[in-house]
Amino acid sequence: MPAGRRDASPVTGAAHSTLCPRVRPSEANVVDMGEFVTVSAFRTQDTEAVRDAVIGFFSAHSWPAEPLHSAGPVTEDDVLIYPPVNGWTVVMWSGYFTELAAVEYISRQLGIVTSTVRIHDGDYWSHALLRDGVVLDRFATMPDYFTDDPDEIARLRAKYAGQPAVVAEAIGRPVEQVAPYLVQVNLEDGEDEDGYYVDEPELGKAFPDDEFELDSPWVFVDFWKRLGPRYPEDPSAYLVRIRPASGWSNKLPTGDAEL
Repeated sequence: MPAGRRDASPVTGAAHSTLCPRVRPSEANVVDMGEFVTVSAFRTQDTEAVRDAVIGFFSAHSWPAEPLHSAGPVTEDDVLIYPPVNGWTVVMWSGYFTELAAVEYISRQLGIVTSTVRIHDGDYWSHALLRDGVVLDRFATMPDYFTDDPDEIARLRAKYAGQPAVVAEAIGRPVEQVAPYLVQVNLEDGEDEDGYYVDEPELGKAFPDDEFELDSPWVFVDFWKRLGPRYPEDPSAYLVRIRPASGWSNKLPTGDAEL
């Protein structure tokens, strides 16, 4: 595995990116390395309800958070809510925020379907689909990222295998538009189990008109387009900004988020 790949767990997110974690590579004109991105799409156009539910999550765990009405630079602590597109409202969390518990709370409070994605250190992306606060499906491109133990790898591969039919049914899309994206990847060349050197095949794109190839964690942008949500073209064009008090790391529940 690449050096330093396991430096930060997905829960603590201790490492820091040298790039803006909220701008995708095609917009920043940079190589997609080192990003920690955490973004959720809620199937509702009611941004006020989403705002109240986000604040409600922090409040439920006795952590101060308030909407900001004045101009000023966005900090790593800020939570950004974007205008709805295609019936979905997108929330951009801090890149180091493990959001599953918050997403479960919001999805349950609003009674809606939710798709949530994280990019870890620019290496892999993970996805969870929820309805009414219940996780329906989980997927991660590199379930072996933090372990070399064969039994643990097998367990995580099964847990994060992704079920295209479940996602397609919940969203109301043809399974053929979902399945090509839920592919676990191995970006390393090396020896196979018989000791022969092999090159990992190039995965290419899920569809010819996609922006990203399957070995890029940013392919979730194309995946979302098939489902309905849109990753913000302009991350600065948010509608609502919420700032939780600093120091929230390891102080809030993270949910069952192993990857």
